[in-house]
Amino acid sequence: MRNPRTLAIAAGTLLLLGVGFLFFRSPKPIIEIKAEIIGHIGSFPIANTYVTSCCVVVLLIVVAFLATRHASIIPNRLQNLVEAVMEAMYNICVSTAGEKNGRRFFPVIMTIFTFIWIANWLALLPFFNAFGTVEKVTAEEFHKEAVVMSESAGVRLIQPNQKALEFDVNTSACGAYDTSTGAKPAGSSEKFDSCITGQRGLAIAEKLDKKESTNSGVASCAGTPGDAAHDECLVAASDRAIEELDADGKTLGVILPYFRSMNTDINSPLSIAIMALAFIEFWGITTLGFFKYAGKFFNISSPINFFVGILEFIAEIARLISFTFRLFGNMLAGEILLLVMTFLVPFVVALPFYGLEVFVGVIQAFVFAMLTLVFAVLAVSTHDDHGEHEPVEVTALH
Repeated sequence: MRNPRTLAIAAGTLLLLGVGFLFFRSPKPIIEIKAEIIGHIGSFPIANTYVTSCCVVVLLIVVAFLATRHASIIPNRLQNLVEAVMEAMYNICVSTAGEKNGRRFFPVIMTIFTFIWIANWLALLPFFNAFGTVEKVTAEEFHKEAVVMSESAGVRLIQPNQKALEFDVNTSACGAYDTSTGAKPAGSSEKFDSCITGQRGLAIAEKLDKKESTNSGVASCAGTPGDAAHDECLVAASDRAIEELDADGKTLGVILPYFRSMNTDINSPLSIAIMALAFIEFWGITTLGFFKYAGKFFNISSPINFFVGILEFIAEIARLISFTFRLFGNMLAGEILLLVMTFLVPFVVALPFYGLEVFVGVIQAFVFAMLTLVFAVLAVSTHDDHGEHEPVEVTALH
C-alpha cells in the first residue's frame, strides 16, 4: 500500500509544476555580463554589484558585533558558530604554513574566505535580480530586449507569462553610410547614426503595433534610410507607440536590479585577486628580503636559471587571471542557470539548482582562500626548502 504522505507530496509537486509553468513563468531573462549602473554620486557611478558588496560588509560587521558583544567562556550559539568556523580555518592555515606563518596568514585568508562565502550565499536571496529601477526603451535610449510592465499603486510589475520583446534592428539598411567599410563622402558618419536611430524606431514601432496593438503610423513614413525626414518619422512613430502604452498604464523597459551577485561582476573577483597577490608578494619580500625574493624571478647565474625565472614571473602574474576568472566564471554561470531554470519552470525545478549553488558558493570561497594560502607558502619558501641539496663532493679512488 502506498504511503498517503508520499502521494500527497507527489501530487503537490505536480501541482506546483503545473501552476508555475502556466501562470508564473517569468520573462525570458535578459543576461547582462557587465554590472548595471543604478545611480550616480556626483560623477561616480553606482553599480548594483557595488551595492551588494557594501551590504556584505555591513552584514559581516553586524554579525561580528553580535557574536562578540557578550563573549564568554561558555559561548552562545552565534559565538559558537563563529568560533567554530574561525578555528577550522585557523587549523588549516597552521597545518599548511606552520605555526609562525599560519598565524601571520590567517587574518587575510579568513577575510577572503568569509567575504566571498557570504557574498555568494547572499546572492541566493529571492530579491536579487528581482526588483529595481526601470530603464525605458526608446530609439535614442535603446536596448535590444525589453518587457512590458504594468503599473499598480506607483509600482511597475512584470505581468505573469509576459514575454520579452526583442527588437531586431536592420543595420544593413544603413550600409551605404557605414564609414567602417571604406571611404565614404563627407557627412556619412552623421547620416549613419541618424539611420541607425531611425531603424531602431522602426523596430520598436513595428513590434509594438504587432504585439501590443498600438497604432504608431509607421507605414506613413516615406523616404529611404539615411534621409533625415525619414529617420525622424520612424523615431516619432516609435515614440507614439510607447506613449500609447504609457496611456494604458504600461511601460516598455528593462529592469536594472538594485541587487546583483557581487562576484558576477568581473571587477569584484579581480579586486580580491589583486589584494591577495599584493599580500603574497608582501609576505615573500618581508620574509626573504627584497633581493632574495626577486632572485626567484630574475636569476642571471645561468641561461637556464634566467629562463626559468622569467617563466616563474609570468606564472606569478597569471595568477591574477586564474584567480579572477575561476570565481567570476563559476558565479556568473550559476546565476544564469538559476535565471534560466526560473524562466522555464518556476518553483520546484529551480530548487535543486539553488541547493547546488549553496554548495558551489562556499566551495568557490574555500578554493580562492586555499590557493591564496598555498601561494603564500610558496612565496616565503626558498628553493632549498623544496628539497634542493648541496652538491655531494665525489673523491676519485686511487
